[in-house]
Amino acid sequence: MQAPLPPPAAPAASPYQPPAAAMAKGNMYTFSKWLMIGLAMLVIASAFAQLPLASSAPDISDYDLTSEKEADQYKEDTDSYATQISVFGALSAILQTGSLTLLAYAFVREAQEETGQHVAMRITLLLGAVVLITSIVGRSFSLF
Repeated sequence: MQAPLPPPAAPAASPYQPPAAAMAKGNMYTFSKWLMIGLAMLVIASAFAQLPLASSAPDISDYDLTSEKEADQYKEDTDSYATQISVFGALSAILQTGSLTLLAYAFVREAQEETGQHVAMRITLLLGAVVLITSIVGRSFSLF
């Protein structure tokens, strides 16, 4: 006679999924949390855009352009400053896009899930999300 098979083991929890207890509580999403994260990212993005100050640009009067070494140093410093501006501009654009995406997601989700809100508020949230998504798409859209 054959021994009975043991009961199948419970599947291992995936590291890519949130814990079941957190999902049951509903702590994964709250409108205010996503709104605050999105707005904080917008503030950080605006700070990144302002970091390369105009006063930190190399001043031509600080260099003796009659010397070849000084002229080369001025060109390198100017190139370095331009690179700094483009790096901080790229970081700012990435953070702005991420924050607008978070805000649009929060607006759409809040409009769909919250049934206790007035219809006008739900429509306003959806229109706000459409404006945010359109601004994200419009940044990289070109007809040429």
